[in-house]
Amino acid sequence: MTPATIVPQLDPGLRRGTALIAALLLAACKPAVEAHPALYEVRDADTVIWLLGTIHLLPADVHWRTPAIKQAIDSADTLVTEIPFTADDSAMARFTAAGQASGLPPLAARTIDPAALARALTTADLAPDALDGWKTWAAALHLAALATRSVAADREHGVEAVLAADFAGRPRQALETDHQQFAIFDALPEPTQRALLAGAVRGVTRDGADYRAELAAWSAGNPARIAAAVEPELAASPALRDALLTRRDARWAAWLSRRMGPPGRVLVAVGAGHVAGLVERLRARGFRVRRVA
Repeated sequence: MTPATIVPQLDPGLRRGTALIAALLLAACKPAVEAHPALYEVRDADTVIWLLGTIHLLPADVHWRTPAIKQAIDSADTLVTEIPFTADDSAMARFTAAGQASGLPPLAARTIDPAALARALTTADLAPDALDGWKTWAAALHLAALATRSVAADREHGVEAVLAADFAGRPRQALETDHQQFAIFDALPEPTQRALLAGAVRGVTRDGADYRAELAAWSAGNPARIAAAVEPELAASPALRDALLTRRDARWAAWLSRRMGPPGRVLVAVGAGHVAGLVERLRARGFRVRRVA
């Protein structure tokens, strides 16, 4: 799989119409899912930071704003996310610019299992050459997002999209730019990109089972289960763990530590796969991190 709680906030437009139809059908026949994601708090005399783990793509029927989370949303004066959230397609345009290249070998020549890739493309209703013009990492992210199609998850219902609407008129900041996120993937060695692709292919052929496992762990408010869900793929690729998790967690923990200096009330919302590591790093820096939900 490609961890849904770590990868960027991407919702490729290749199958957006199909996803919309599926979402409408699911909404008509399924009861709402009441999720209870974990929420942590760090505070001193004049500063409060709430740390919320997110899933970037969600089905429309997942209700996750618990009373504690609603209180944090209402109380915070600033929202901080991984990257700036935009409701238009500009992020997809920037992804396309970063992820496409000329002169690439066919994607089938860049995978250790061409037959599995062919099955994944068929499952996703894509032509065999649909992703040939994309860099390996970008093709992997396309497939990772498409793996959520069976549960009609999309960016518009993801946590960041909902929070962006909740914080309309209030300041918003970001820990990274989308260019920086894409650069992280672009800098991965090709063998590591191919490992990412293999995980994405498995996610599609498993019909979203890996995504559903991460969603269930997040909904149960269980960061340990989320970490366990993404661990097998990260353990198989130390370079992937270092690029996607370790170095980013270190940078973000340093940012959070600095942000505790000036006064304010800040809600920080990042992929749920980062939360356990951030809590551990903040505690190692001497902060008292309290779980409030």
